[in-house]
Amino acid sequence: MPLPDRKPPSPTMRALNPRDAKVLAQTGRLPPKNAPATTPPPQPEPSPIPEPGRPSLTRKRPIHTFFSNLRQRYTQRCAALPRPIRLMGRGARIFVPLLPICLFFSEHVAQIMWVKGPSMTPYLNEDYDQMHTKSDMVLVNMWSMHRILPWKNDRRLERGMIVTFRSPANSSHVAVKRVVGLPGDRITTREPCLKATQIVPYNHVWLEGDAEDPDRTLDSNTYGPVSISLISGRVVGVLAPRMRWLDWTQWESGHSDEAGSDSPLGPNYRQEVRNRVVKEAVKLERPPDF
Repeated sequence: MPLPDRKPPSPTMRALNPRDAKVLAQTGRLPPKNAPATTPPPQPEPSPIPEPGRPSLTRKRPIHTFFSNLRQRYTQRCAALPRPIRLMGRGARIFVPLLPICLFFSEHVAQIMWVKGPSMTPYLNEDYDQMHTKSDMVLVNMWSMHRILPWKNDRRLERGMIVTFRSPANSSHVAVKRVVGLPGDRITTREPCLKATQIVPYNHVWLEGDAEDPDRTLDSNTYGPVSISLISGRVVGVLAPRMRWLDWTQWESGHSDEAGSDSPLGPNYRQEVRNRVVKEAVKLERPPDF
């Protein structure tokens, strides 16, 4: 008996949702029907690429765009320059910001200068009599001569200090002398001063060189008391040719750490200068402010 013809079972059709269709396209397999729904990790949206001729949808800050364009133009133009010029430009970017710092340091903090002439011998330029070409290189403290606060006078001057100042005889020349008298002191002058004695006025000091011969120094005996406003710094040490620190506190007592048997200073160094000073001979009052 012949068997009846059986039709092959028709394939079952399954409607896929977008999630299953995406899994089928990626893996080639259908997920099971009862599989839990998994949420794919969020993908970052690509930034839209503006078509040529159409404005960008993202809004940029005008300042940022201006500086970006300026930097890009600067980089392009610098790349077109020859290599030596580019190296000079890189060096200028380093040294130009340091220039005002160096100027401030030399004008208000410390300074190195050379002492020329015989006015401060033998304390400075010790070998001047043997070699007139040698000069001491000294370190000058400028900070102590400036007012840190505008309403407070922080300047401190004492007898025996070696200071630098603008010479009243020549304003372009910076001189180095020793403070001999303070305001109110009576000074017995020496040549070429025309007065036998001189009272140091308020806000002035009496400056003299250490040279014994009056003809070898140009000091207050020539141009009179010096205003404190002209003093720019205080010499604190000698850097060359013989390095040493200068101690002005020994001036009043006449004893010096350098005063030895072989030292040109010797004991009671310049005692005759201190004998010509009468301390606080006159009591001075500050003049009224107008």
